[in-house]
Amino acid sequence: MQTIEVLKQALSSLDPTQQQQLLVAGSAVAVGGLLTCYYWVYQGTKTKRIPTGDGWWGAGEKPRSEDEKVFPFQVQTSDEEIQDLYDRIDRTRYTEPLEDAGFQYGFNSTYLKKVVSHWRHQFNWKKQIAILNKYPQFKTNIEGLDVHFIHVRPPHREGQKVLPLMLVHGWPGSVYEFYRILPLLTDSLDSLAFEVICPSIPGYGFSEAPRKQGFNSLAAARVFHKLMERLGFSEYYLQGGDWGSLITTNMAQMKPECVKGLHLNMLTSKMKGLHRVLHEVLQGELQDQH
Repeated sequence: MQTIEVLKQALSSLDPTQQQQLLVAGSAVAVGGLLTCYYWVYQGTKTKRIPTGDGWWGAGEKPRSEDEKVFPFQVQTSDEEIQDLYDRIDRTRYTEPLEDAGFQYGFNSTYLKKVVSHWRHQFNWKKQIAILNKYPQFKTNIEGLDVHFIHVRPPHREGQKVLPLMLVHGWPGSVYEFYRILPLLTDSLDSLAFEVICPSIPGYGFSEAPRKQGFNSLAAARVFHKLMERLGFSEYYLQGGDWGSLITTNMAQMKPECVKGLHLNMLTSKMKGLHRVLHEVLQGELQDQH
């Protein structure tokens, strides 16, 4: 309750325009994002920027100009690829599990045989591919990498406000994590809906892996900023979990003027910048643990 009172005091200190910005962002990303949205609305001018920099992660030297085309993408496979997988599964050699052991020493090979049997005989690959292709997917080359992303626009509804929102997955994960929530965000009958962009982190899913050493969360943040810019967005909201939480936090630190709101569903004790955000929002209620 004390924290709620502190938040009320913080909200009351904002002018009406700032309150409106915060409430719109809060309805988009819930309580966790609300705290961080407050920081960028009220304290954004004090945020220390991370240098944007530049990079090239493709093979060879960086060319003088980059191909910025965005092209449609669909997941595809063939009967030959599936049969090759079946052949390799059939040649699997298993070791016997330790007696009276469950999963204390790794994946139990007795249970693994059941999983592989389902994968080999019951799993419908073509049905799954159809599910993966449910939403519009695209690729575009950024810093030498073909970056895969899902882009779902809401149906046009008169008077409805549409906000751009990027969702970033983590490890071990993929954009498939967001499939069930996409209709809730994009196909809303309320006065607010979202245009959602879900990129695959380079090296994950259908995004090309870096060819050079050193790719990190800062590089991913810069690549995703370039993606949003290429799609025509100058201001947008972000949501991230696991590695996505670090990438989106870096995006907000890199270009705070572009990030209207940030929602994270995973926090770590090493994210000192976020500790500072929460510390200022709660006016001293949270103490830095470092």
